[in-house]
Amino acid sequence: MNTYVAYKILSFLSRVLPEKLAYWFGLRIADGFYYFNRRGRAAVQSNIKQILESRHAVPAEGALHGLARKNFQYFGKYLVDFFRYGQLTPEQMRQRITIEHPEYIEQAVALGRGVLCVSAHFGNWELGGAVMSALGYKVNAVEMPQEFEKLNRMFQRRRQARGVTLIPLGRAVFEIVRCLRRGEVVGLLGDRDFTAQKDRIDFFGKPARLPRGPAWLSIKTGAPILVGFVLRQVDDSFVVRMYPPILPEKEGSEDAIRIKIRDLLETCVGEYPYQWFIFDDFWADAGTSAVGGKTT
Repeated sequence: MNTYVAYKILSFLSRVLPEKLAYWFGLRIADGFYYFNRRGRAAVQSNIKQILESRHAVPAEGALHGLARKNFQYFGKYLVDFFRYGQLTPEQMRQRITIEHPEYIEQAVALGRGVLCVSAHFGNWELGGAVMSALGYKVNAVEMPQEFEKLNRMFQRRRQARGVTLIPLGRAVFEIVRCLRRGEVVGLLGDRDFTAQKDRIDFFGKPARLPRGPAWLSIKTGAPILVGFVLRQVDDSFVVRMYPPILPEKEGSEDAIRIKIRDLLETCVGEYPYQWFIFDDFWADAGTSAVGGKTT
């Protein structure tokens, strides 16, 4: 199925149907992609296998198929939420979202250096920006443009409706620095690297490309890093899991900060691998690891 057409259909259904029915259609569209996207299906199975094996778990027969299908289905639900919700109301916050350790946000903001919020393509990361905006913070997010312009515009409209200011990837560094100087929040994803950098960091027991940008920005600007994830629960409510702020003056180096971010990614993704939405082989170009090696 054409991706843009599928997203357009799901966008319409998400907004006009009752939530449970919208989720049902999201699951069916996700199943269609799972069964017909052979390459994506194999990649997700490979990624989950690597995660489980790094945790010394041997997947049961059929488990990879089941977890990979669940991954696609959770992504279908994520898309329903993405198209369904604009800015969060106080009532929606009370009914659907639990925030663990909100004091970590307050601690990071109170430093007055701006905040680098680092998450991943995990759970419902887009909801994180809406939560921060609903809490009264000025939120910006670095945006990787979609391949097709129509799809790009569709996603931009939904993100802006949540009160999130978008920063194009091409001029991100200068805009991020300006936002931090104003004491604002900048959202970054810490699990995909779109630069030409060659160094690797061990991730679930294998060298992988994780971005250096958040650590570099923190060291250069003094901004604390707040790592957090929005986890979907079985009843389709959400938990915002926050971790204590990472302070550049305490860690002392980019590599130390990268390792700390990596460890938190491994903690959450390892517990819920079916909520990590990477549809290509994450370790396909693994080379020699240079940072934070857990294997040699």
